[in-house]
Amino acid sequence: MRSLIIPLVILGLPIAEIAGFVVVGRELGLAMTLLAVLVSGVAGVLLLRIQGLGTLRRVQEAARAGKDPGPDLLGGALIFVAAILLIVPGFITDIAGVILFLPPVRRAISSFLQTRLTILTTGSGFYSGGRGSDRPRGPTIIDLDTDEFSRRNDDENGPSPPGNRISG
Repeated sequence: MRSLIIPLVILGLPIAEIAGFVVVGRELGLAMTLLAVLVSGVAGVLLLRIQGLGTLRRVQEAARAGKDPGPDLLGGALIFVAAILLIVPGFITDIAGVILFLPPVRRAISSFLQTRLTILTTGSGFYSGGRGSDRPRGPTIIDLDTDEFSRRNDDENGPSPPGNRISG
């Protein structure tokens, strides 16, 4: 039964959207229907930009504070899905996108998904501040591939500046 759900959605959603266009087009007329589709697409782009930047800021703050950014990342993914649903032409996807943009709905879906998913996070690597910050002390490791650096011959080009020598 589960294997039939995805093909039915893939085939049924476009048919339902076309039917929605016909019904709305009869009630509002062609120009208003097209305007409604355009407005929902623009709203999706704007909401993605505003909400997405807010989510990105919260993820960065959680990472700086050493907290788990997983719930904010999941919320950001749901915002992205909601925006895509608004951007895609069609009234059924617009309704689903608007519902998914509501914070209580996103929290409910997020908590449901968190019970079903395992989210692994590691050290963030985000550090802020200069002197006296909580940045780990020790040597700075820079990992380069062989095509990202070149070796210099000290005899031909003079000695390398201190700290820029590549030993190997």
